[in-house]
Amino acid sequence: MPASQMSLLLFLSPVGYQTSAWRHPDSRSEELYGLDLPADIARRAEAAKLHALFLADWLSFEETGRNPDLNGYEPFTTIAALSAVTKHIGLIGTAATSFWPPYLLARQLSQIDWLSKGRAGWNIVTATTGQENFNCDLPPRNERYARAYDYMAAMTGLWDGWQDDAVLNDRAGGVWADNARIRATHHQSAHLKIEGPLMLPRSPQGWPVLAQAGASEAGRDFAAHYGEVVFTVAPRLGIAQEFYGDLKSRVEKAGRPRSALRVHPGLMPIVGDDAKDAARIQNELLDYTDEQTGLARLSHGLEGADLSGLDWNDTIPPERLKDPALAVMSQEATTRYPYYHHLAVEQKYTLRQMMREVMRAAGHAVIAGSAEEIADHMQHWFENGAADGFALLPPTCGEALDRILTEVVPILQERGLFRRDYAEGTLRDNLGLPRPPAR
Repeated sequence: MPASQMSLLLFLSPVGYQTSAWRHPDSRSEELYGLDLPADIARRAEAAKLHALFLADWLSFEETGRNPDLNGYEPFTTIAALSAVTKHIGLIGTAATSFWPPYLLARQLSQIDWLSKGRAGWNIVTATTGQENFNCDLPPRNERYARAYDYMAAMTGLWDGWQDDAVLNDRAGGVWADNARIRATHHQSAHLKIEGPLMLPRSPQGWPVLAQAGASEAGRDFAAHYGEVVFTVAPRLGIAQEFYGDLKSRVEKAGRPRSALRVHPGLMPIVGDDAKDAARIQNELLDYTDEQTGLARLSHGLEGADLSGLDWNDTIPPERLKDPALAVMSQEATTRYPYYHHLAVEQKYTLRQMMREVMRAAGHAVIAGSAEEIADHMQHWFENGAADGFALLPPTCGEALDRILTEVVPILQERGLFRRDYAEGTLRDNLGLPRPPAR
């Protein structure tokens, strides 16, 4: 794709990305967890020519029924089903290297790539929760990433086990595939033992598009080696520019061209008739927030800070908060914490303001305004070294999503910043990413 155009991805949060959005009258929460709801969202995103849908995954149910998960759908069964009701849009699902057997995941992703005619993607995570459901303990982050490198060697070995020309389909000669062009993986390490090969030929893309979202030092290095589509939390321009520049430099040091990886900050656009109307919409959405849930989520976002005894209009005493540098060094700190610390200490947000910040977009950038103002914001970031595109986080998936797709996207198209139609071919072709040759 042209370097002068951005790529746009949509987080598939079927009732909206904002926590408690399911309470909005047009949320269609009664349709969870059937196919009609995500299929409708996928078709609308495809009509707007978005590059891909992204399905996150969370492996622990923590809300105890108060709110549905922001995604909730099992990613790979869902994108397989969506591949049958869409034609062009990419389909990216999340799976954790800490829990999935590589052979099973490599096979499923290859099959989905075949079913979708080359539109599959994998968001690679190491997991931060879920060990209670998978009969194992999670090691520290750096050890999880060490396993992830090993895991990727196994995965790519499995995907490359068949040469592209291995299938002969020679009916007359009675030979379907040339066995000399199929090889076992023979992957053995401290973590994994996998023979291979896969049971199906190399898929249309060779490998699915590889997405990644880690922002720690270990996560950035991993993305530099393997990531092709990167999601990031960047609530302010300066944070986005630092991340973008740092990651592109790491990509070059890893021996890859800067264009091999596309960076997509998360962005929640709230479209109104003007700035005042958008602020009204935003405040109405925040009014659905359950305060008990919000307080628990805020405490987690602040690295377990003690918030007891504080009134909603109080600021948070700085001595109750960890130093951001020390928190990051702990390897378990959320990558959003430095931003939250800045709001609490430097901006002196009240407890209620902090809670609303955490609940409205989980630390991602939020821009509320007219469609023109939102397009201006996106163009400024795109043209100033902060983004190759955006991961759009609709606050709800009714009118709020429609206004993003039918008002903001056309402005970007008119400015030449976003394409007007899909390119022929695979998700890789549409993102301008090369097809990995079989090794």
